[in-house]
Amino acid sequence: MEARCTLPLLGFRKRRRSTAVLRPHIRALCRARALKRWSALLTQSKSRIGANIRQRLGDANWQAFVHYAEVNYKELFVEALMPHCSRLCCSGKIGGTPCPNNAHIDLQSVTAAELGTLLPAFHMDHTYDVAHICDVWSCALPPHPASWDDGICGALVAHLLFGTEDHVLTACSTRAIWRKQIHVRCGNTHGAHQRASDFCHDLSNAHYDHVLRVADIAWPASDETEEDALLQVALNGPPGGRSLDGFFAGGGDGVGSDVQFL
Repeated sequence: MEARCTLPLLGFRKRRRSTAVLRPHIRALCRARALKRWSALLTQSKSRIGANIRQRLGDANWQAFVHYAEVNYKELFVEALMPHCSRLCCSGKIGGTPCPNNAHIDLQSVTAAELGTLLPAFHMDHTYDVAHICDVWSCALPPHPASWDDGICGALVAHLLFGTEDHVLTACSTRAIWRKQIHVRCGNTHGAHQRASDFCHDLSNAHYDHVLRVADIAWPASDETEEDALLQVALNGPPGGRSLDGFFAGGGDGVGSDVQFL
């Protein structure tokens, strides 16, 4: 994990972009499907994340984490099924191979009946398995955590679990872990006689080639306090000789008006 002083955009996020202009019933179907997946991932009584980490965090810390996720990630997660281009496409296999099925949905021309049949076959696939993320998160916490992100980079853990686009910190970090972590991939549907290997999201195999370590998410033991880190950046600018203008002003390689403070 990088030191805080190397991440001057920590605490910022990208401004939300406009979503696709869709017919109301098509938007409603996409939104309902995405909300169902959000619930299964986080908020239902036996959610995928909750089953792995809720007891470890304790109720108060768990509720704080859910609140953080809902405020910062829920709408972006939902909008992942309604891309601005109005064309929902499979991202291909996790190794980078393009989708052999060229699976896609034209959200401007599809009928509601067709969409209801097609959407279940478009999965939201994590780069790292959810259970694995939670296991590493649990190991990185102290025995009795004071908060859900005690000693770890909470922004990174949340991005691993909910990031449907590149994180704003890609502007000041070269680590691939800050890139988009959830990809839409074609997959088999429940109750259908299909082989998982025929699709880009192979549910029969975990992502064994994508492994996290505690050191990937835990703040370095020698890390400065947050106040010290912010003071260092304010006095000397970001590492590597770049000025803060490179991050906050438009033009060049900065992120400009696309960034806002959380």
